[in-house]
Amino acid sequence: MDGKMRKAKEVSGWYAQQELSPAEEEAKRQALEKWYEKKHRLNYRSVPLEIPGKMMLALGKMAMEQRVSFSEFIEAILEGYLRQKKVQWKRG
Repeated sequence: MDGKMRKAKEVSGWYAQQELSPAEEEAKRQALEKWYEKKHRLNYRSVPLEIPGKMMLALGKMAMEQRVSFSEFIEAILEGYLRQKKVQWKRG
């Protein structure tokens, strides 16, 4: 090996992730921020994200108990949070 190869480390016990230098991590973070900014600018309705499975299950059960769709339930949670923070999201 030429010394540039890095050993992959295990994350969450089920997939490997390459170790990154601080500069590489910052570049990755900035690229991710740009991606989210683009999504926001283009007014996409959905943004993919990772959520722990048990949290998703608990939220899904709560949505079922309230007899609303999962999307409506999550939107209501987010709207309540923004209202609490006094964010005027409807005006843009």
